[in-house]
Amino acid sequence: MPAGLDGKRSIAALRELLDTPASGTGWQEKIAQSIACHSAVRAGQVLSLDEMRQLIRGLEQTTLPHACPHGRPTVIHLGLAHLEKEFKRT
Repeated sequence: MPAGLDGKRSIAALRELLDTPASGTGWQEKIAQSIACHSAVRAGQVLSLDEMRQLIRGLEQTTLPHACPHGRPTVIHLGLAHLEKEFKRT
C-alpha cells in the first residue's frame, strides 16, 4: 500500500482495487485515482502548518490544480466585492 493510506482507508482502497477489472482501457488510471482518493486529506482532518504548506506546494505542481479527479473544486476565487460584503464594508 502507498504511504498515506492507513488502517481503514487502506482496506477500502484495496477492496476497490480488487473490484476494478484489469481489462479495457484506462484501468491503470482508475486504480491511481482510487489510491489518490483514499489517501486524500479528509474534511475536518487536522494538519500541521508544514503539512498544509506541503499540500499547497503539491497542488501548485499538478497539471490540473483547480479540481479533484471527481471534478470537485480544490481552489475557489473570492473577489474583493465578496470579501468586502462578508466583512460588512459595503
